[in-house]
Amino acid sequence: MQVAEGVYQFKVPMRHNPLGYTYSYFLKESKTLIDAGIPDWGSLSALEKQLGEQGTHLKDLKRIIITHMHNDHVGLIEYIRQSVDVETLAHRIADERQEEQIRVYKEMYKNTSEELQLMGGGSFQQFLSRFEHAFREDPKPLKLDKLLEDGDTIDLDGISLKVIWTPGHAAEHICLHDMDRRILFSGDHVLPKITSHVSLHTWEKRDPLGDYLNSLNKVKDLPVDLILPGHEHNFTNLPERVSQLFKHHEARLVEVKEALKSGKSSVFDVAGAIHWDSRPWLVMDFWTKRMAATETYAHLIYLKNKAEINEKTIDGILHYSLA
Repeated sequence: MQVAEGVYQFKVPMRHNPLGYTYSYFLKESKTLIDAGIPDWGSLSALEKQLGEQGTHLKDLKRIIITHMHNDHVGLIEYIRQSVDVETLAHRIADERQEEQIRVYKEMYKNTSEELQLMGGGSFQQFLSRFEHAFREDPKPLKLDKLLEDGDTIDLDGISLKVIWTPGHAAEHICLHDMDRRILFSGDHVLPKITSHVSLHTWEKRDPLGDYLNSLNKVKDLPVDLILPGHEHNFTNLPERVSQLFKHHEARLVEVKEALKSGKSSVFDVAGAIHWDSRPWLVMDFWTKRMAATETYAHLIYLKNKAEINEKTIDGILHYSLA
């Protein structure tokens, strides 16, 4: 589907994901893709079909600009490289994160088990042990040809894109601003309906929620008329959507503090006291609970960094209380 002059929005399907697909944006004149999709032959076929509708083939592609390194945005690149050696562009942090992930993944089951204990989810250890074999695959780093910095300009045929580094959902996340046509390629930073997954693992030393809120401030006043996200649908009112996202996280932080006030203290206990839009905590499966717990942990660390709550470890479990 054409969304602007020379810009086409491709739907790259994702099996077993309620979002249905990732958007890949094709800049026709420069033979450039923004993001790709999951590593799946069906996804590759769908991409090829949509390229063909524009009179283009995989072998014609020159480059892929990566908003962030999550699998549903970069997984298809290695499949594409079997047909053409495309140039890949990503934020500098993407390279550092890949090195960190390789190091962490060497002992991923151990790290995950220790995190589960720290978060107060020890009752799930036996369940987790069933999946120990699933943690043994070694990740293969994606070759990144050009590393970008915040404020860089990417000059393509007929289009100039400004790089805006927007860490939060991912430490390396970038948005791309077409200033001339007032378009923002927002990746997963700002989505029209759902909130971006902002999470933290216990082996990481970051403040992703603090980063995310700062990144929202970086884009909220951009002169744009059209926002092209990584999922859901296109939208237009960026300041209104950013305001909604701020309010969501403000409400979540209040919920976290209310849970602590009521006597909850571990990450899992606090997560269980929070309202989740997807489904209630009690009916979540383990993996969804784990995702919710990592989101909760990100909010707890944000509050800890603001000196609004205290943290201590008791018998190998993190406990939080109001300051």
